[in-house]
Amino acid sequence: MLAEWLEKLNASQKEHLLAVLQERYADELRDAELAERAAEGLRYEQLREVLRRIATRERRHAELLKQKIVSLGGTPPPAPQLPEEPTWQEVLEAFESEKADLVSYIENAYGVSDPEVRELFRRIHDEEEQNYRDLLEVITKLDPYQAGA
Repeated sequence: MLAEWLEKLNASQKEHLLAVLQERYADELRDAELAERAAEGLRYEQLREVLRRIATRERRHAELLKQKIVSLGGTPPPAPQLPEEPTWQEVLEAFESEKADLVSYIENAYGVSDPEVRELFRRIHDEEEQNYRDLLEVITKLDPYQAGA
């Protein structure tokens, strides 16, 4: 099915699809790394576990996107660079990023004609909703002055 669909894409459409997948891939890697680093700095084991679950989901998303990029003949971009230790502000930015990801994945799902990619984006969207709820839990339970994040 993918091979048939790829044959119908012109070069510009394929390039655009790869760009979207690569952007999403880099974002998922960044979010995973940020969640992992933020978890290291927390004193509270329960909240560290929440951030680790988020990181695991984000890494899985990145891997799925990487597989799709490679299957389309593209190359995944390198992992984004992050500061050594995430700050409270960066955890809040990750929360805002998750909100934006929810919208992006729905927009991207309806913007591609490949049913496999559309389904992948919908699946990731559903898990991003859980990440959003989990990050909300972490943020509401942390004191930004004592969090160590």
